[in-house]
Amino acid sequence: MQQHAKTPDKGSMPELQSDAERALVACSLWLHIGFIGAAALAAGLLQLFDSEASWLSALALAFSGCVLAAASWRHARTVLEDAERTSAVAGDAPGAASRSASGHTGRMLSPISTAIEPKAR
Repeated sequence: MQQHAKTPDKGSMPELQSDAERALVACSLWLHIGFIGAAALAAGLLQLFDSEASWLSALALAFSGCVLAAASWRHARTVLEDAERTSAVAGDAPGAASRSASGHTGRMLSPISTAIEPKAR
């Protein structure tokens, strides 16, 4: 007898996979923009110590690079947290009852998200 592998529902699996891929691409783009901001910050700081550069333009470059890096890295983290939340909700679908009973909920835990979340009192 041949045993056929159980295939996932064709309607939900590609959708979840494409959502995860979209989240990873969006996070990657935000991280690249954050790297550009960090490079602008470094260039601004280098110009501050250069005697030939205007301190106002160097300060503006460093400040704008810092804001760009911080905002884009925060946005990348938000995109990943939303994707994790979406996959956790998808994990609570009808077939997830057996997984949660065995202790596996399908959620990915990252050390960053658990370290920053406030602790319950």
